[in-house]
Amino acid sequence: MTRMPILAQELRDRRRSLLWWSVGVTAWIVIVAMMYPTIRDSSGISQLVEQYPKNILAIFGVSDMDFSSGSGYLAGELFGFVIPLLILMLTIGAGGAVIGGAEERGLLDLVLSYPVRRSRVLLESAALIVLLALAFGAVVMLSLLVMDPIVSLRLSLPNLLGTVVGLTLLGIVLGWLSLVVGALTGSRGRALAVSGSVAAVAYLASSLAQLVDVLRPARLLSPFWYATSGSPLVSGYTWWYGLVLLAMAGFVLFIGVVRFDRRDLAG
Repeated sequence: MTRMPILAQELRDRRRSLLWWSVGVTAWIVIVAMMYPTIRDSSGISQLVEQYPKNILAIFGVSDMDFSSGSGYLAGELFGFVIPLLILMLTIGAGGAVIGGAEERGLLDLVLSYPVRRSRVLLESAALIVLLALAFGAVVMLSLLVMDPIVSLRLSLPNLLGTVVGLTLLGIVLGWLSLVVGALTGSRGRALAVSGSVAAVAYLASSLAQLVDVLRPARLLSPFWYATSGSPLVSGYTWWYGLVLLAMAGFVLFIGVVRFDRRDLAG
């Protein structure tokens, strides 16, 4: 018998959807990468991009767009908005479904009828979110490593690794938030609503902090700031930001373990 039965069962249940997620993300990355040589060699597109208002770029999480380099192109086309959105869709969706969704379907009582602590249920569910985020990050990195020599992206391996690490940790933070809200409310819908709203506010705080002085202190509370600020694919990732994201994730999970262990499920 496996030592982590809840995690093992969740992985079995999600293996097909994870496969399709991987195929879809890979296909999107390949399509975007294949467009790079055409865009790089088109002076008209480069001139148009240079005229983009900085505030518009900031809203999409891009401090600058330099299509003359592969890293600048991907920072704008993939890592400014699309890839963060996709990993959050994956981890927030899974986080809300594992416990909150199970309780809505009447399955949580069955799980807890076995000699298993609530904290173990939550921790194994949290491990699922970590594995999903790691799988997503691995797909992104491997896809770009394959496409790099094909279309001459000339990516920096340390910068790519740092970018993927930041996004993976971002997915874990907000995925665990969704998991904890679902565990404490017994509602998948509330988990998705709360974590999705937090993600949206955090994204705007990080993006608009570059433009609105009053928002600059708020960026320090945003996980997006520690995951994506400064276009890490271009400039390199600030590695201690990863420690901040780990601290955020650990705090959320700690609150979840303590409160879920004391929660009256009958209520």
